[in-house]
Amino acid sequence: MRAAVNAYHAEHTLSVVPKITLPPKAEGRHRWLTRNEAARLLGAAIGYVWDSERKIWKRKEDGALLRRERWIICRRYPAARFCLVGIYSARREETIRRTQWLPTTTHPWMNLEAMVYQGKGALERSTKKRRPPTKIASRRPHLVRWRKIDQRRSAELRNAGILENGEQIRFVVNRMHDGPPLAGKIRSAWEGILEDAGLGDDVVRHSLRHTAATWLMQAGVDMWEAAGWLGMTVEQLEANYGHHHPDFQEEAAEAFGGRC
Repeated sequence: MRAAVNAYHAEHTLSVVPKITLPPKAEGRHRWLTRNEAARLLGAAIGYVWDSERKIWKRKEDGALLRRERWIICRRYPAARFCLVGIYSARREETIRRTQWLPTTTHPWMNLEAMVYQGKGALERSTKKRRPPTKIASRRPHLVRWRKIDQRRSAELRNAGILENGEQIRFVVNRMHDGPPLAGKIRSAWEGILEDAGLGDDVVRHSLRHTAATWLMQAGVDMWEAAGWLGMTVEQLEANYGHHHPDFQEEAAEAFGGRC
């Protein structure tokens, strides 16, 4: 708006030029998950229920672990994939939902041969939200297994006439019953997962990216390498997550060593 007012003033000369001010920039939320919380989130995504009072997974009377009904587990199937990919790739929600199995120039895709997550298609426009190609993290066996599952499901859907001949499930996060990508953001399933995991609504989907960045810093990963993997600048990484690094201000703190 400021630019529009100044452009108009330059052409038509206003008698009074309004001063445009922006409200204070809100502090970003950097809620991240501990290892225990992440395990609970993933467990709830596949149907288990956390007992917040006893700090253990709930069990049935016969001692077996309690799981939600089959239809609830199936409904959470896309969210379960989303959670695991989100934590171990640090990709934003939109990128994960658009990621495909097959090479494409218009979408992000998983290159399982080279084990590289292509953050954007070659023909996609670059934006401020960087999406560089990154090495797939240690949860790669899940991706290989999911790919085989989707290949098998593709054949079943073609036989049922749901997919045409030659078609296959392309999206990593997809609807289980017929294979298309999700139409929108993960909402209702996410809320149920948080409740069953004993987590509050301060944990949002973007918390998965914060978790990945925080874990990298806690592991002492080099700032430059971590920033490149996360798709952010070293300055952004240091400002938001650097205090989690084991070497954070170490030299400054040690400078006061010795006798008083």
